[in-house]
Amino acid sequence: MKLKKLHLLLLIIVSGIIISCDKDAENDKECIEYENAYVTSVNSPDTGIVGETINIEVNFGVFNGCGRFGKFIETENGNTRTIEVEAKYEGCFCTQYAPIRSVNYKFITNSAGNYELRFKSSPTEFISVNLTIN
Repeated sequence: MKLKKLHLLLLIIVSGIIISCDKDAENDKECIEYENAYVTSVNSPDTGIVGETINIEVNFGVFNGCGRFGKFIETENGNTRTIEVEAKYEGCFCTQYAPIRSVNYKFITNSAGNYELRFKSSPTEFISVNLTIN
């Protein structure tokens, strides 16, 4: 009889833990935010070849330890591209450490010419990269 009570008690405890974990997992889904991040520096070559990918290192700041790269938001006007970084913040409990993150931006074009890539570094300023594609 005592063994059955012990088994029942263990079953209740384990069920409670599983339910608690499920609720924590649901709460994590709610702790995702997206914010614009400003570029702090860009490392790029000056030239490239038509049809070949140019990898450009883009560094950007995030507000806390949960911040990561989300995506690039691009607008194109002729041979000028304006690029913004959208950071993704995942987690309900984040460190106050505000790191600089790094990501590669891949530029490719099928046309020779001079291109300007403008990376948003503040609400009104940009870091510009000029590329000559042969």
